[in-house]
Amino acid sequence: MKSFTYAPNPFKKMPKGTKKLPVANAIYIVNRDKNDKKISSKEFKKRVKEAENKFLQLFRGFTNDKISKGEYLSKTNKKIIAEEIARIFSFTEISTFKKCRKELEEWILQKKKEWNQESVAYEFEGDLYYI
Repeated sequence: MKSFTYAPNPFKKMPKGTKKLPVANAIYIVNRDKNDKKISSKEFKKRVKEAENKFLQLFRGFTNDKISKGEYLSKTNKKIIAEEIARIFSFTEISTFKKCRKELEEWILQKKKEWNQESVAYEFEGDLYYI
């Protein structure tokens, strides 16, 4: 099975019981909608919790790397949008990712619509995709 990573092992001889989780992916949750309308702090926390639960369910773990601020140029209204962001990321095995990727894709598309987002930022193996 082809690996998603090309990095060598970090140690000459890997310690007994070491498990490699080569597939890295993350979703960015923001506190605004596509019209630049800020959502409540309670709703933002709810969305973050939903993403955490989804990554826990799919990949058996997550880390919440809260980022205080992000900005992007909206393709809809050509304005710079500043927002609060939480980055939920996870590492997993290749087989687990392959088994879950369709469910993840469907969930992201559902949340994009439900959360009224112009796009959802999804990171895979160091590359960022606007879905």
